[in-house]
Amino acid sequence: MPETDRGVTVALAVRNDIHRYGLEGMLRSLDVVSGTFSYPTVADAADAASALSLDLLLTSAAELRETTDRSAAQVLRKHGVRLVVLVGPDEKVDAAWAPYTDGFVDRSALHLKLLREAIVDVGADRFHVSAGLARRVFAPGHGAQGVALTPRELQVLELVAGGLSNKQAARSLGISENGVKRLMGSILAKLNSPNRTLAVVRALETGLLRK
Repeated sequence: MPETDRGVTVALAVRNDIHRYGLEGMLRSLDVVSGTFSYPTVADAADAASALSLDLLLTSAAELRETTDRSAAQVLRKHGVRLVVLVGPDEKVDAAWAPYTDGFVDRSALHLKLLREAIVDVGADRFHVSAGLARRVFAPGHGAQGVALTPRELQVLELVAGGLSNKQAARSLGISENGVKRLMGSILAKLNSPNRTLAVVRALETGLLRK
């Protein structure tokens, strides 16, 4: 994905016309966005990814629930398209999409600054969770009990808990640094954590990691 100072090409995958038009207007007013394209489905956006050199796909948790063909996720990742998901109140993101997601944005409090922050973060290769969404996640009754990490995700989390950077963790596991970033993104999504520190805390609290 390019640095945001030269602009990001964003695709929208939103079926509702009114919602899509509103998001288009917001994106076009942002200085970090160089171009926008709109599609009714995630699959349609994935089909266009290679021809248009898309950088980022903005969609919603509702749209992902309707995307039963997971090959779209593979296509997006193959072409380097980052995925940012709008999450409404009481919505959850399909766990199958977690490894392919680079950011979550609170749909109920969406505004230009929030959307810009998400794009800038993802453009800088940082996993993004908007503050409002994080506050909802950490409210009482939103615990991480029952979360299941894959063996590889657990390995990454243990190394991070030990103070290793992504690069050091990648070297330790014999995988790419980008692979560690993808795994860490999945871990953050599963643990509903906006950053690595809180992910480790939640894993300790729920017994996924031992103190």
